[in-house]
Amino acid sequence: DVFEVINRLFLASPAPLGNPDAASAIAYTLSPTDGADFNIPSTDNQQVEKLQDGKVVVTVKPVSAPVGGTFPYQGEDPTILDALKPNRFLQSDDKEVIKLARSAVGGTKDAGEAAKRIEAFVAEYIENKDLSVGYASAAEVAASKQGDCSEHAVLTAAMCRAVGIPARIVTGVAYVDDWSGLQGFGGHAWVQAFIGRNTGKWVGLDAAFKGTGRGGYGPGHIALAVGNGEPGDFFNLATSLGKFKIDKAEVKK
Repeated sequence: DVFEVINRLFLASPAPLGNPDAASAIAYTLSPTDGADFNIPSTDNQQVEKLQDGKVVVTVKPVSAPVGGTFPYQGEDPTILDALKPNRFLQSDDKEVIKLARSAVGGTKDAGEAAKRIEAFVAEYIENKDLSVGYASAAEVAASKQGDCSEHAVLTAAMCRAVGIPARIVTGVAYVDDWSGLQGFGGHAWVQAFIGRNTGKWVGLDAAFKGTGRGGYGPGHIALAVGNGEPGDFFNLATSLGKFKIDKAEVKK
């Protein structure tokens, strides 16, 4: 049942956050439930501090795309190179995905601009934005133009990879004012694209939020895992969310 899934992938907010995108950063204090052990990854967009009482402070401060980054990626970092390879859910070698990616990027040579164009393209391209699709691959989304956040994410990542921009899927939670009548943090998926060379940055992209007028990636997102587009990463969210609660959210202007 859709609403059962929504409830399982939802965390209450300690207070209304209004528009998180208006903040420069938000520091979240997380505490374990019933002594559960949980790990939150540090990324270019969020820093994690573990406190002595078992709590964790996650400060989300999105980075901007480095100026002058080009594509395709020419570096030698094996982790970044792995984020260029096609796989069974991110089919960046699919003819239609390649066609869409080239159309979205147009004539720009700037990697940051290209990634933003792909994000905006996917936001408009997926016409039926609903929860009826369990988890589709990028090639399937390219054909159906249908899906929720995970479908927006896999198509965005595959299109980035298709033009030589490393990209990976992030699963976590994102703040919403009204998600099926609930206010707080819902299970979500978005993308990080690597802009630059070996000293570049992983920049957040959220075509699903952009497509519904919520601005894209911002400080209202808390990453819980970074992966390669496998559906298990997303469906494991329900287990992860049962291990902690959000005690405090400090909005920084």
